[in-house]
Amino acid sequence: MPQSVSSLLLQEIHHHGPLRFDRFMEIVLYQPQIGYYSCGKTRTGTKGDFLTPVSTGPLLGRIIALQIAEIHQALNSPPSLHLVEQGADRGHLAHDILSAISLDHPHLLPKLQLHLIEPSPSLAQQQKNHLQSLHPLPPLHWHGDLSCLPPASQPTFFYSCELIDSFPVRLIRFSSGQWLERFVTQTSNQLDWIDQPASPELLNEIRRWSIPPIEGFSTEIRPSVSPWLKLLSEKIRQGAILTLDYGLPAQELYHPSRLGGTLRALRQHSPSAHPLADPGQQDLTAHVNFTELVEEGKKLGFHSHGLLPFMTALPRQATPLLQESPTMPEKLTRNFQHLIHPSFFGQSHLALLQTKNLPDSYRPSMFSC
Repeated sequence: MPQSVSSLLLQEIHHHGPLRFDRFMEIVLYQPQIGYYSCGKTRTGTKGDFLTPVSTGPLLGRIIALQIAEIHQALNSPPSLHLVEQGADRGHLAHDILSAISLDHPHLLPKLQLHLIEPSPSLAQQQKNHLQSLHPLPPLHWHGDLSCLPPASQPTFFYSCELIDSFPVRLIRFSSGQWLERFVTQTSNQLDWIDQPASPELLNEIRRWSIPPIEGFSTEIRPSVSPWLKLLSEKIRQGAILTLDYGLPAQELYHPSRLGGTLRALRQHSPSAHPLADPGQQDLTAHVNFTELVEEGKKLGFHSHGLLPFMTALPRQATPLLQESPTMPEKLTRNFQHLIHPSFFGQSHLALLQTKNLPDSYRPSMFSC
């Protein structure tokens, strides 16, 4: 029987001392077989711990399919286009996208290859089972890690929905005139917090984002974004990255009014009282710093097209799709309302498209006035 997450954490603390929170988060979410994202449990939908824009219906897949077709056309309709998804869960979004392409852009389907980045063998099998219901299917490829994805000689469209928010974060807080980093330790065989002075590396990040030195201010810094984006850029010679996630520009993310940061623990559709409780049994997420994606992408040759909330970006793509069906089914109407309503995903979730080596004249319709 696999070791429990709790015992693994206590063992690592015993051997190596207090854990940085990003290491704690990596173990509880991604440890093979036992981590929250690796154990195969149902996480999304009404029977899981939280809803996502994908779990509310297939409309998001049709919107992304429209964006894929638009990119393909902007590239002068090349003979091959690679689609890449990371964080596909059970494969519902990939299924919705391929279904929509088959329905709305059938000429494109024979030109596609789909790559799924999935470290969990259990989830990879569930993705295969779900996608096999589609006919016809483009060639499908699975890779255990982004580093295993071969650099594409053909144009590539990388997309993700609620991926980066689950990348591990380091926790910082300002107390008694200094910045501290939060670590996880054990007290009486229980997980507990311990603070240590922030490292010079972390202080540089704090200065970079102008995080306010306010007594009691707590927030997160995500160290893996820059190396992840650099690796991704090495895989994309020409194409685009579409990021759909909840988050904010840095100026808003680190605003003085956001005193307690954005780290959340979720279980059964409710916030959990403590991020250290029940390790491996609850989700841990934090808002995405979209300014970091834009700035790091620019260094790597990507051009960012706007940054808009779902309530602004998605109707521009969804409206023509909905107009095709004057008598919209009730499920499709509800799906659209969930995506754009401020109390659901409309305000919290942002869309960012970053392109590389596309014609200078290209203007994505999702971000055009």
